[in-house]
Amino acid sequence: MMKRLLAMGDIHGMFDRFLEVWDAVQFRPDEDEFVFLGDYTDRGHQNAAMMKWVMAHEGEPGMVFLRGNHEAMCADGAGHAATLLEGDFMSDYHPDRALAYQLWLNNGGYETFSEIEASDAPLALHRAWQAAIRKMPLCCTKEWQGQRYFFTHGSIDPDCPLNEQEKDTLLWSRTLAEEPERYHGEAIIILGHTPVQLLGKPPVPQVLADGHVILMDTGSFLSEGRISCMDLLTHEVWQSRDSEP
Repeated sequence: MMKRLLAMGDIHGMFDRFLEVWDAVQFRPDEDEFVFLGDYTDRGHQNAAMMKWVMAHEGEPGMVFLRGNHEAMCADGAGHAATLLEGDFMSDYHPDRALAYQLWLNNGGYETFSEIEASDAPLALHRAWQAAIRKMPLCCTKEWQGQRYFFTHGSIDPDCPLNEQEKDTLLWSRTLAEEPERYHGEAIIILGHTPVQLLGKPPVPQVLADGHVILMDTGSFLSEGRISCMDLLTHEVWQSRDSEP
């Protein structure tokens, strides 16, 4: 029987900060369900370690790793990144793939790609991470005592049924972070993607819309940012210490 329903906010390559939270939570796979809301890499400087941790735990009982918009950008630019790692740039150049790769770099991917390049087996790590991303769902649903919980990285369209949401909305939208009052559904919606500090909130998970919208991104990579985990059944929170600028 599930005793804790845990949600982890955005990590962005802050692996030491993540481990602080992970160790504090003391995950119990026989009693807990743990949903990670995406954005495991980019912007921080411990991306390779975070990638390897996710890949080592993917598929374990009680753990779900959702795809974030940064995983989506990484996947979109994967073809061009592979040609660079293979050293066969000019014979396999595609402008669209190059543009997608540059978009990823400009949004924090530079740090991640640099760590992949510096690893012992760059192409193998790159390919393994792409395979992991392909396994990551865009959303998931959990139920406890008749209450439905819907997890995704970005947001939902509050005027659209949960089972009909568009991919870009789930990955990129900030609608419910910015306008939580628009949501009137019965499911509890748990989101990452939008650092609560950018909404003028303190760096703790925000429970909004009479408890039906929960924002878990507490700005892991920002000055005074944190990584946060919450037990959605009790609202107990675990956080890292403030991040370095």
